[in-house]
Amino acid sequence: MYRIRQLREDKKISQRALAEKIGVSFKAVNFWEQGKVEPSAKYICALADVFECSCDYLLGREDDFGNVNVMRELSEQEKLWLGLLSKLKPSQRVSVIDYINYLISKM
Repeated sequence: MYRIRQLREDKKISQRALAEKIGVSFKAVNFWEQGKVEPSAKYICALADVFECSCDYLLGREDDFGNVNVMRELSEQEKLWLGLLSKLKPSQRVSVIDYINYLISKM
């Protein structure tokens, strides 16, 4: 869920150095990375500042492209569309997506 360890290692920051930067104990960072404890909103924001990313990215709710990946229940119409789309060949799916993007561009 949290990308703390990945981001910390990418920036070559030790757990102790990260803890000092945001004002928590080394153990807190260790527990967050192990999934034993969840950081409060205050520290999620502080971590996002240190790593220069969004809170959503830090929490795994957003991918590298800024797309939010929050699971939610699909509506009946969305389920119908996905069912229909799944019956198409891959090349046909591309055509449908191209057409949808065309319609969106005309809005």
